[in-house]
Formats: sequence, structure tokens, C-alpha cells
Amino acid sequence: MKNVLTIFTAPEETFKRVRESKTAWLFALAAMVVVSIVVIYMQMPSLEKEFLRQIQSQQMDAAMQDTFMATAKTSSYVMGAVLPVIMLFVTGLLLMLLNLVVRGEGKYMQFVSIAAFSALPGLVGSLITGILVMTTDVQSATDVSLSLGAFVSDKSSQMYQLLSLINPFTIWGLVLYVIGSSVIMKRPRKKVSTWIIAAWLVISLGSLLLV
Repeated sequence: MKNVLTIFTAPEETFKRVRESKTAWLFALAAMVVVSIVVIYMQMPSLEKEFLRQIQSQQMDAAMQDTFMATAKTSSYVMGAVLPVIMLFVTGLLLMLLNLVVRGEGKYMQFVSIAAFSALPGLVGSLITGILVMTTDVQSATDVSLSLGAFVSDKSSQMYQLLSLINPFTIWGLVLYVIGSSVIMKRPRKKVSTWIIAAWLVISLGSLLLV
């Protein structure tokens, strides 16, 4: 549990301890799942407004509306718990591929650990967003942004999507990926950072083309 806290103040030393531990990632995963569910709870009022807008756009009787609402709310919590787990193992696989490219020394579960701990700054950002959603009168969770996208009024525009990538918590997490990968792979940080930043740009910009 100590590593979950020290990752914010001493990331390199934390990843060195994580490298020698087989269970450290479990604590980070538990924190991710708990915080994700808490954030969904915070955002549920705004999510319910979105669900109601979807219901109103379709012709449903009262019983169907209640069923749709209950299913949507349950699905939100389930996905909040499941998605972090899926993303950890997928990201671990991508880091494993990078490990082969740079001829590193890491093992798969060590890269899952990197993914778990590097996601923690993003959780802090999600908590702050959740608090803002709860304490302000917003129609949708997308109305609250900690990125440069906050300066764009049209939340459906590609400019909003592009500027949303420039988020201090996202960049913080990216820095942790670089530090953690360098420690686990035992490769120069500059070499690792080039690959990780390039991959992040390709994935992020590529995802914008699908929106």
C-alpha cells in the first residue's frame, strides 16, 4: 500500500520496489477500481440526465423507461470496475512489445504493474472532476474538463477532443510510464521515452479520427 502513496513523491524508487514485488500491482488495481466506482457515483446525477435524454429520444412506455434507467446505471458501475482491469493487461502487453523492441529485461506482470501505478494520477484528476460535477450545475460530465479542452465551448468538436489530450494528469501519467519502463526494462530513459511518447501520440491522435 505504501507504493500507492510514494508513486506521487518518489516514482523511481517506487518502481524499483515494484520491480521486486509480485503483488504490488494488486494494491494499485484495488485503488483504481474503488476510485473509479466512487467517481461514477459522483457523476451519476449528470449521467442520469444523459440517460433521460436518450429515453426521451425514443418511444418507451414507463416500464421500459425504468428498466432502461436501471440497466444503464448498473452497467455504468460494472464497466467502471471492469474496464480498469482490462486496460491494465492490454497496456502491459503493449509495454511487453516495447520491451522486446528495446531489448529490455522486464517481465509481463512487471509491465502490468507499471500500467497500474501510472494510472493513479489520472484517478486523482477523475476525483477532482467528479467533485466539480457534484458541486456545479452541469448537464453532462463533459461540461467539466481539467484539460485545455475547457476553453472550447463546442464539446462535440474535434478541437475539443484534440485539446482534451493536453491534460496535466495525463501528462503526469505519461511521465510515470517513462520512468517505470526505464526502471523495469533497465534501459536509458531517453530511449524509452521516445518510443512511449510516439506510441501515445499515434494512439491518441488515431482515436480522434474514429470519433
